[in-house]
Amino acid sequence: MQIRRVLPQILLTASLLFAAPKQRVLKPGWNLFKPAQDVQMGQEYAKEIETQYQVVTDPVLHAYVNKIGARLVAGIDGEKFPFTFKVVNDPSINAFALPGGPMYVNTGLIAAADSEAQIAGVLGHEMGHVMLRHGTNQASKANLIQIPAMIAGGIFEQQGGMIGSLAQLGIGLGANSALMKFSRTAENDADLFGARLVHKAGYNPVELARFFEKLEAENGRSSKMQEFFASHPNPGNRIKNIQDDMKFYPRASYESAALTPELVKAREIIKKLPPPPKKAAPAQVQAPQGPAVSTSVPNGFKMHQTSLYALGYPGDWNARPAQDGVSASLTAADGVVKGANGAEDIGHGILISFVKPSSTDINAATEELLRGIVQGNPNLKVSGNAQTAQVDGYPAKLTPLQGPSSLRSGEKENVLILTVMHSKGMFYGVFIAPESRWRVAQPEYQQIMQTLRFSR
Repeated sequence: MQIRRVLPQILLTASLLFAAPKQRVLKPGWNLFKPAQDVQMGQEYAKEIETQYQVVTDPVLHAYVNKIGARLVAGIDGEKFPFTFKVVNDPSINAFALPGGPMYVNTGLIAAADSEAQIAGVLGHEMGHVMLRHGTNQASKANLIQIPAMIAGGIFEQQGGMIGSLAQLGIGLGANSALMKFSRTAENDADLFGARLVHKAGYNPVELARFFEKLEAENGRSSKMQEFFASHPNPGNRIKNIQDDMKFYPRASYESAALTPELVKAREIIKKLPPPPKKAAPAQVQAPQGPAVSTSVPNGFKMHQTSLYALGYPGDWNARPAQDGVSASLTAADGVVKGANGAEDIGHGILISFVKPSSTDINAATEELLRGIVQGNPNLKVSGNAQTAQVDGYPAKLTPLQGPSSLRSGEKENVLILTVMHSKGMFYGVFIAPESRWRVAQPEYQQIMQTLRFSR
């Protein structure tokens, strides 16, 4: 009797242990946006992208990338987004896709790829982000209250109204924006989606993982990969994850992973392209005529006022306004260091200015500013994730950086960049202090930011 009672349980346990594994199901997550709004969003952002990057018009290069893209699109089952493929003249190793289908491939990525299969793998991965709607899914989760109100109010239906409204929520094209910075789970799903597409197109899916792992090995040695890994965190075990998924694929013969004549030709074209135009630094804003802005300051603070903004700063600091009536430096008593050439360097204090960026999106404008700051200070590196905020009712971002201290030899300094998008341009403040002083400086800087007020 005991045997009869136990046997069914043994059989059930055995069936669970030896159940056949199942292929991971890939599908879009919860989303407040309709697919048509993904398309609208992508088209609006594409116009902005193409004012910031030089699109390569060479017909051979254009045809080559579009041939690869068309092969991949043919493998998508069911409804497809209207994908487009363009090459941009940028030596950094990157490719990115906007919601709804616009896709951009940097010349640096084509030059770095060892085979056409690797280019196809990256494109397939980016198409995975689009088809699985990762960007708008993340934006939906981050803005559960504001987005439904905007949709109900018909704001997104207005021509060009979508990206302006999203910018107010801190959503844009910056590397740290919800639309462009993906989770490791999203990265893994995009890997698998891309692997399945390249398999259908006749490329070896493992080349996708090999290329990403090649870039991982190089990351840190070259600034060309920093943009890519800022938005594409490694989900881990890429090759194993893809090889496990390949067990479910029909048998296929893949194209050789060697350099093809078309890729060789594409590389030759890229070598002959002129250097991409340098992105001009945002133009400084001149102070408009009008009364000075006022603000409330804590005890022991003084007020720095202009016709565009006002803020408080410690009473024992020095303020040095610039001739434009907008820019200024606010420094601790010992916060300025003179270099050998007589130039002054701020080691503890704040640099303030107002600029006119090429974009009204807080994320894109901040990225533009950061590129200029880092290019001028190559030892300065972004040291953490940016945070969105509101300052006096305006959308703002806080981006941490770190570099060697000019005030204390051998020590690091922390730098916090505050950017605020205003109707007259973008305010920015660069808050600097040696790492050893940061515990005291940080709360003081928070007090200063709380006093910041702008003209209306």
